[in-house]
Amino acid sequence: MDLTYTYEQNLYRDGVQRFVSRVLTPLVEEKYDFSRLLTREEVAGLRADVSGHEIATEAPVDENGKLDLICLGIFIEEISKLNACLGSLAGAVFFPVWDLGAILKGSQKENYGHLFAPGELVAMGMSEPNAGSHLAGLQTTARRDGDNWVLNGSKIWTSNAQISAGIIVAARNLESGLISLFVVDAAKDQYEVRTIPKLGWNATSFCEVRFDECRLAADAELTPGKGGLRTALGYVEDARLKMMFMAVGIAQAALDLAVDYAKVRTQFGKPIGSFQLVQGLLADMAIETEISRLLAFRVASQFMKGERCRKTVSIAKAYSCEAAVRVASLGIQVHGAIGLTKECKAERYFRDARMLTIPDGTTEIHKLTIGRELTGLDAFV
Repeated sequence: MDLTYTYEQNLYRDGVQRFVSRVLTPLVEEKYDFSRLLTREEVAGLRADVSGHEIATEAPVDENGKLDLICLGIFIEEISKLNACLGSLAGAVFFPVWDLGAILKGSQKENYGHLFAPGELVAMGMSEPNAGSHLAGLQTTARRDGDNWVLNGSKIWTSNAQISAGIIVAARNLESGLISLFVVDAAKDQYEVRTIPKLGWNATSFCEVRFDECRLAADAELTPGKGGLRTALGYVEDARLKMMFMAVGIAQAALDLAVDYAKVRTQFGKPIGSFQLVQGLLADMAIETEISRLLAFRVASQFMKGERCRKTVSIAKAYSCEAAVRVASLGIQVHGAIGLTKECKAERYFRDARMLTIPDGTTEIHKLTIGRELTGLDAFV
């Protein structure tokens, strides 16, 4: 087992770091206001601004032409170090993180392919007010009405729905009684979106989406039969991997900021970084960050090998996201009072880190998953 980057991965990381430093940082810190929700036009503008850079628009692939998840992790970590919202917008601003359009079949490619084109964002409508992490308990329904489907229900915590070209919605097919996925086109289909004020990730949104007799085309069902729930869970697993690397990026940013501050901030005539207690705080931050990175890369490696890794995913997601909160909190502690102010990035890192522990399965849900894998006993029943 080799726990170091290959030569090629080191080259890729160096290239991503140069891109973030030279191209992306001026855009995020000078041209676009990431302290508020970005509009659809601004997201498109940001993509146009980075479109000339291959490393931002061409997905990294392995020797077999498949998405290299180690390099993807490197990319998500580096852009999330700059701003966590870039991680959540990766599929719209940069290369498609996951090929969601691959699920389209036959006439669906012609009718819905434009929703999955480069630069477009398709939201995932999974969670509901009464079925947050329990997809099998979804109450949104889809029924046949002539040549159409009619969608009823509501989704919550749907990321970026207000700027998305469409939404993939998990709903119960009333004909079969099974969970299925349906594609909703924002330009054609009628639904309501309300953005929800939140703690962090200021440039991106969590939304409530309501479907009231929303009429969809005959071919809007993406997963007929028994594959809907399995496909939905697969998308969630993919999202969890991205969240792990976002967590690593935020933690690393908090650590880097704290180290830099500890070197220049003086008390009693010397840098606070020379104090034993401050070095202890920095060491704890570094340990947590490195453990999270290794756990995330382990999951990425297992994904690439096609291994069953439900327990590992839950361990890595739970640990890395909670660790990011702890690291960001320690970063504030290193800064002292200035770390509590909006003038200091440490405050934003803490808010952004705290956002990680809820989406794509709360920490508590992942602990139950780990427990089930260990004991064979299901706490969900």
